[in-house]
Amino acid sequence: MYVIHIGQRAEHRTTLAGVLQYLNDDRDGKAAPRVDDIAVRHVERGAITVAQITGGKFAVRPIGTRRAILSMILDEVDRFIVRLSGKILRPHEMSRAAWGAVVAAGRLAYFPEEAIDMSQNDAGPLFQTVDLFEEQGAFDITEFVCGEFIRRFGYGTNGPLYHPAASPNCRHEVHVAYALMRGEKVRECIINTYRDNPHHARSELWMRPLIEVPALRGALPPNLLQALCQAMRGEKLEITTHNVGKLIAALRNVPSDGTFVQVDDALFAAGLLPPRTMPTPKPLEGENAQPATPLAARIRTLVCQRQYQASVDRATTERKASSISQREFDRRTRAAAIERDTYGYEWPNRVALAVMARNIAAVLDIFDNPKDWNTESKRALRDVTGVDLLQCTAAQRRRRIFEMCGFSADEQSAWEAHSAIEKAQARADRALEDARQLAERTRYRLDNGQVMSGREYVDFCIAAGYSELMEHARGATRRYCIVDPAKRASRPLRAKDGTLAYARARLAQHQQAEAVA
Repeated sequence: MYVIHIGQRAEHRTTLAGVLQYLNDDRDGKAAPRVDDIAVRHVERGAITVAQITGGKFAVRPIGTRRAILSMILDEVDRFIVRLSGKILRPHEMSRAAWGAVVAAGRLAYFPEEAIDMSQNDAGPLFQTVDLFEEQGAFDITEFVCGEFIRRFGYGTNGPLYHPAASPNCRHEVHVAYALMRGEKVRECIINTYRDNPHHARSELWMRPLIEVPALRGALPPNLLQALCQAMRGEKLEITTHNVGKLIAALRNVPSDGTFVQVDDALFAAGLLPPRTMPTPKPLEGENAQPATPLAARIRTLVCQRQYQASVDRATTERKASSISQREFDRRTRAAAIERDTYGYEWPNRVALAVMARNIAAVLDIFDNPKDWNTESKRALRDVTGVDLLQCTAAQRRRRIFEMCGFSADEQSAWEAHSAIEKAQARADRALEDARQLAERTRYRLDNGQVMSGREYVDFCIAAGYSELMEHARGATRRYCIVDPAKRASRPLRAKDGTLAYARARLAQHQQAEAVA
């Protein structure tokens, strides 16, 4: 028997692993005690040192060799927890604290520092070179603990399988939940642990109905039970003693490996799940509630038809593939209808007004693109105005747009030439601004010690008469500089910091200004 004192409070545990479990148990956000306030003693062997190790966990330091300490801990777990009356208990047949002690013992396979001071050489002569009890090699703690678990209990340090198709899991709530699901007997005191503290089972959201509704235990396979709980929780409906019979009956014809969609469909067909609701659509208001021209009305009609049909077709495909439930299919089709009926005239009016105003730049932006782009607007334009921008080449399409806006062929050429100049200037301005921002982030130091940004450095050089860029190879690298041809002087530039690009853009500006002058 071990006695644990934390301040004035005393606790008792039958195993040293139980002491470790108690000291390191989840405190639900409460502050851990100070190691100086903790005292542990065995009623026969006396005091046991408690230490705090890396990560904040508490560790115990009993006296003995590594093998002796681990053997003692495993013997206690075997004798007082796992093997009672000659029967090896499974996790759900133990209390949460008792199974926690078993897990704490298993952790020593990988975290032996929780019970052994690994910084010290072992105290016994058996482990300094070769262990006499092993065929060869030094004492392997991991192999020893894992081997003892298998030999003594028939399972590893993560416990037995809780389900044939699942991997081992050492969480007590998982074993209890699956035992309840199978309808196996679980002591009421163990169930009460989870009934009184839902925080322990927060990750097993389908465990709560098994605790509160005994008729659900053993009534459904795992797939169906989990899908049932998920569907009811999604609708904020409780599984109670009053409706559990109807729920189980509704799932009678669903196969044991049934999916969530099949479960949802069965509950919906039985009237146990309501249809999924949709928010009430708001009526159209403001300037985009009405079409500006017949063209806008036609664009809206075609856009709404295309979007609605695409949504319905996608939902139909997923429903046929059993990817969505009937309730979800109904919700999606209703949502598509609401979106169709509440689609405003913002885009249709924008297109129609651009056409009506003969705003050639806006009309080109909308219509001068491949025929599979903005198809509804092009079809509406053909239906209302007779201008076909779909069945034509790119050159024909562009000419038809200009004709629609009242441009002759010569006027089109003049407009395009002017537009090309503006676009080139805009690109040059963007390149200059990008280079300026990049150069602004670097620093240059002049010969006189003055420090300035890369932008200021380039501006300083250009103002001083440096007007040409040169580059030359030095080994595998390229070097750049800005040159004053009159003085035959140069200053370095770098491509990575933006000064080269900024200098090139600034010099191009100067050359353009001189050409215009």
